[in-house]
Amino acid sequence: MWLSGQYKRPAEESEGQVGVITMSGGETAALLDCERRGLQVYAPAGYRWTPRVGQRVLVIQGKGEIPCVVGARQDGTAPDAVSIRAGNLSLEGNAVRVESGSDAVIEAENVRLEGQVYVKEETLEELITRIVMMILGGMI
Repeated sequence: MWLSGQYKRPAEESEGQVGVITMSGGETAALLDCERRGLQVYAPAGYRWTPRVGQRVLVIQGKGEIPCVVGARQDGTAPDAVSIRAGNLSLEGNAVRVESGSDAVIEAENVRLEGQVYVKEETLEELITRIVMMILGGMI
């Protein structure tokens, strides 16, 4: 029968599947071999991520476990904007990079910068001093 060629084999336990997010936010659901609801969403420690409806995701399930979304398919292009929202934010390592031509937005209760902060080639302190001097120079 012609339909038999379109049948998708259900995934075995512990096998990953690619699906499309159908519900996001309070309850996460994805269309795999059938729609699966109540999926848990995993992200690297310290990050919070909510997949968007229509986004292609990888869903895995361990033996006896609830299926979980572990990542989203990347298209290989740099995003136009990077947005980070957190109660506390810690960026560690040698460098944090934002590609040119994109925006980075950090929304958090507290952001603590340790070390020297530069704006282009100028330290933050030098920039503030220069701006204050320009303002005071214009008032005299």
